[in-house]
Amino acid sequence: MTIEERIAQAENLTPTELQLAHAVLDLGARLGGYTLEELAQATSTSKASIQRLCKKLGLSGFKALKLEMGKIQAARPEPIATVDVNFPFAPGDTQRTIVANMSTLYETTVADTVKLLEPSELERAARLVSQAKSVEMYTGSHNVYPAQMFEERLLSAGKRAVCPLSGERMSRLALASDKTHAAIIISYSGLQASYRRIISVLREQGTPIILVGSQRARRALPSLDAYLMVSDRESLQHRITQFASHIAVQFVLDSLFCCVFARDYRKNMAFLQRSLPYTALRSR
Repeated sequence: MTIEERIAQAENLTPTELQLAHAVLDLGARLGGYTLEELAQATSTSKASIQRLCKKLGLSGFKALKLEMGKIQAARPEPIATVDVNFPFAPGDTQRTIVANMSTLYETTVADTVKLLEPSELERAARLVSQAKSVEMYTGSHNVYPAQMFEERLLSAGKRAVCPLSGERMSRLALASDKTHAAIIISYSGLQASYRRIISVLREQGTPIILVGSQRARRALPSLDAYLMVSDRESLQHRITQFASHIAVQFVLDSLFCCVFARDYRKNMAFLQRSLPYTALRSR
């Protein structure tokens, strides 16, 4: 189990310990250059707080924590992007340069997401969606568009799916949900308070929950049923628009749909073929 997974699954962390855990993850490999005293000072905590956090994460102490952070750095791919994902073009760039930069942005974002997307989590998510009587997606802003495409694709395979657009509709769908449904939360950061409220309702209803988002979202929304991680190089605010996160979310949802379809390929293909006479474009 990685240190990120330990933190995501840790129970009974105090607000101070949770803040400290996020600071440790943000430091990454740089933690190796800190002493216990320096980390306590940098995070406005205490040496005792750091040691307590280590124990709650199942580690022997601060040295073990630094060792685990080093493992993350060794396993994580080196940044492969040769283009700024937040500002992939500059004033004066030609059309040829912009197209080349966008091509690189697509390639590197997908490659990065592939390395973060755990096969076991994808299989678990596909199983939950396949077994669900109905699938509800909870998201907002630009993520609505890939979510609606995923909704249409599930419907094309005969799977009931709903992507509500209003907060009121989301709340009612969550209240009407139960253990035979599956919920997909799509959030890059996981910071929206509305998702925490929805998750609380879904848990009361016994509904399995899948998160599509960044590692930051995973830390903000722990103890869900499956996590599908996306490339997390994009700034939350300092950017032209959500190029990278849109690409990553679309890729993950496409991959999830393919895995769901493949679980019962013949049945899903039969439904798709049966629906064609009703959905095919007709000439006048």
